[in-house]
Amino acid sequence: MITDTEGLRGYLSGQRWFGYKGEDAGDIELVDEVILSDGPPAFVLTIVSIEVGGRTLHYQLPLLVEADGSPRDATADPDRLKLLGELMAHGDSIKGVNGVFHFGGPGLDPLAPPPGSDSVRIMGAEQSNTSIVLDQVILKFFRRLEIGINPDLELNRRLTSEGFENVPAQVGEITYETTLEGDDAEIDLGIAQQFLTDGIDAWEYVLERLNALYDEVDPADAAEDQRFLVDERAGDLLNAIGELGDVIASMHVSLSRGDTDHEFAPEPMTPDDVDELADAIAASSERSGIVRDLRDRILERTHRLRELEDIGAKTRVHGDLHLGQVLTTPRGWMILDFEGEPLRSLEERRAKRSPLKDVAGMLRSFNYASVAALFARAEPASDEWARLEPWARCWEAIARERFLAGYLTRAHEGRFLPHDRDSFGALLDALELEKALYELAYEEGHRPDWVRIPLYGIKRTLEATG
Repeated sequence: MITDTEGLRGYLSGQRWFGYKGEDAGDIELVDEVILSDGPPAFVLTIVSIEVGGRTLHYQLPLLVEADGSPRDATADPDRLKLLGELMAHGDSIKGVNGVFHFGGPGLDPLAPPPGSDSVRIMGAEQSNTSIVLDQVILKFFRRLEIGINPDLELNRRLTSEGFENVPAQVGEITYETTLEGDDAEIDLGIAQQFLTDGIDAWEYVLERLNALYDEVDPADAAEDQRFLVDERAGDLLNAIGELGDVIASMHVSLSRGDTDHEFAPEPMTPDDVDELADAIAASSERSGIVRDLRDRILERTHRLRELEDIGAKTRVHGDLHLGQVLTTPRGWMILDFEGEPLRSLEERRAKRSPLKDVAGMLRSFNYASVAALFARAEPASDEWARLEPWARCWEAIARERFLAGYLTRAHEGRFLPHDRDSFGALLDALELEKALYELAYEEGHRPDWVRIPLYGIKRTLEATG
């Protein structure tokens, strides 16, 4: 062992991706380490475990380690990281202390220089991972680790092999194999994909276009012309949102082609699945005082949900889909980050769910975008807010329609949706309600001024379902 584990305590507390700052942490133990290059300082890939809040957490640490064992993050010297591209290009496996680190590059051009030969740079600060751009390849290091298959690598690998063109192609990976308590164990450490140099974050793109729409609002605009004017002034954005619906449906269809693969084969939604969703909605409403007056109506919706007979199938899904997980490019929409909701366990993130979970997440994102653009230019309850809010609501309504129209045109190919229109609407409403309650809990603790966004979504869903 060359890494001083005690020296890692101060190092971890200063990292953005370490989500347990301020909590009492137990001993840090080395799970494994491998020296990738001697240096000095040595470039070491390290896996550690740490006790936090009664749980054992695992982290991956690419480090530069001095002769005395003191560590610093290897991203501080990007030039040293080009070695990672070489290891993937050559398909190397390196034995560590307790296991083997595998570097693979099945999608890399064997006749081209290894990724990173010309340039290496670190992407901007991320909440939970670290991404490194090696020429035209982006390598994402998973910082927080769990034993088993990471869905980001698993689903991107699947979609790439299916020829799905709306994800950056998966070209490489880093994995770790060991034996734990007598059983073979595998941990995914990283995924390499094509780097999109011409992609624009969809959240920023939509906000920019909404600002342009709000700029065009004129006092002379007639209220009865509002829908026509929104369509005329934001037609290109709304058409693109319809195309996004088609792309998301195509993704779901691709993920549902797994008749011979148990991990991807669609399965019928069961009454237990419906009960689990209904129970989650009820529990979320119980935890929030803000929806106290709405609780009876929320519970009524959960009762109706439990009575549904046609609830479609469950498949693998993105799991955390919103505008921030999508890029707009000259080649169309590209979908990113298939890790799922970060607070859920690996088992939960890999679980099959109704594809409408992703649809609900995107619809909620349209609501957030329409109001976030208002927050950027007006105070709630101000005259300017009152002037623009109807236009925001109108845009959101059309965006929802266009997205769902695009989605439903393609989704039937997957045979995973309820066949009955009423059942489809009730299940989608329930999933939007679940998402909005999750958002409400977050905003209560982090951005109280934004509580109005999920609260509006909850009220609208309850009104829409009668």
